[in-house]
Amino acid sequence: MKIFRQKAILIIVLHALGSYLATPLLANAETNEKGVPLFQKKIKKLLSNSCLRKNNFGIKIYSLDRGESLFELRDKQLFIPASNSKILTTAIALETLGPNYRFPTRLFTDGTLKGDVLEGNLYIKGYGDPKFVTEQMWLLVNELKNLPLKKITGNIIGDDSFFDNQKRVKTWIKNPGAQAYEAPLGALSFNFNTVQAYVSPGHKAGSKPKIVIEPDTEYITLDNQARTLKPGTRNRLIVNRVDQKGFDEIAVSGGIRLNHPRAQYFLNITDPTQYTLSVLKKYLGHVDIQFRGKVEKGRVPEAATKILTHESEPLSLALKGLNKFSNNFVAEQIIKTIGAEKFGPPGTTLKGLKALEEYLMELGYRPDQYKVLDGSGLSRQNRLSPQIIVDVLRHVKNDLGVYPEFVSALGVMGVDGNVKNRMRGMEGSGRARVKTGTLNFVSALSGYFQSKDGESFAFSILMNGLKCSNSRVKRLQDQIIREGLNFQRIPTGSIISE
Repeated sequence: MKIFRQKAILIIVLHALGSYLATPLLANAETNEKGVPLFQKKIKKLLSNSCLRKNNFGIKIYSLDRGESLFELRDKQLFIPASNSKILTTAIALETLGPNYRFPTRLFTDGTLKGDVLEGNLYIKGYGDPKFVTEQMWLLVNELKNLPLKKITGNIIGDDSFFDNQKRVKTWIKNPGAQAYEAPLGALSFNFNTVQAYVSPGHKAGSKPKIVIEPDTEYITLDNQARTLKPGTRNRLIVNRVDQKGFDEIAVSGGIRLNHPRAQYFLNITDPTQYTLSVLKKYLGHVDIQFRGKVEKGRVPEAATKILTHESEPLSLALKGLNKFSNNFVAEQIIKTIGAEKFGPPGTTLKGLKALEEYLMELGYRPDQYKVLDGSGLSRQNRLSPQIIVDVLRHVKNDLGVYPEFVSALGVMGVDGNVKNRMRGMEGSGRARVKTGTLNFVSALSGYFQSKDGESFAFSILMNGLKCSNSRVKRLQDQIIREGLNFQRIPTGSIISE
């Protein structure tokens, strides 16, 4: 019995001694994470770049695995986020509408379908589908053809009442040009409310260039005043869209050299509904559905009969175009759709922003702590902090019903979207999933990355008042992400002292 007691006492003493010895070892392991101060030193050095000499920038890099900040500087200060606003739009869309949400486009009639003849008017009602493009229009008219339908005796009427009649966000530039990135909004829209103009030199110097407009419809006319020039001649080709009240005119002037390759231009249109109706009329002819009536705007009568519903691709796919290529039109269409679905039609930008306000309130932010006036980030009056963006990224990461579709919609560094050529060829660049943001003197980059030893981070870099070119500041951001991808808390070869 005495020997047993001695053994028990010895075990207790050894256990206590082991606990005592283990404690400083653990502390030393934590305090000897040599990679952290080394990383912070490198980031501070990068941020001393002359591009940022106004110090008008903020950054936060946050460990999702440890729940702590790795680096932060002015992370709670508000900055113009540019297209990093789309991170919020994407998160709210996935949470409110769901990744499998599909935008409908519905066809109705106030007449009757007798055999293969529709006796009466055909109504098309849009519900904000941001990707109702050429392929979707083909599917729609083929669904009509297969009813079967061969003739429409009445008119075709477009109903765009699911949204309000505001085609642009009030805080955008007042007098926009024909740039595709400023396309108007509408519940009934087609091909991002843009057209393409292809310009090829003529057969000889002095002749007019060959111009193809896609799509070719009654809504678009062409005024070709350009000339083909001799090789070596100085040239300037001007392609513009002119609103002619009821239709749009593509005006081409200047010159294109004889040896110049075919040029392509994307231009926005002015009337989404009328544009979509003109394309529908054209495509009906392509599938041999006879139509001799007018196309006009109107509302679907309450007593009308629904003929069919065409559904879009899932929202999760639309979000890839939104983020990988930073499509402003898609973002604003989605914001209005969120507003309509959450608070009732018509969908408005303000209703969508109300949903955004409720979302941020759940994350602990009051409306006076930020400023968001659109869904795309095109407004220069928007203000967000790196902290807010990181908190959204953290919130999304913790929701398995949202995160897979969210992260797959982000650009993959060096692989796709508008970051395809950034950090291209660098080993491990695919471990960074990002959203870019660019306006004049503004550049932003936010998203996720995984470090060399497998730790996951959310980050946000917002830079305003830049004193250098966008290409130069993008290289600076890429250097920061490169350091993140190579980060190790305890660098290989380090010895932990006891």
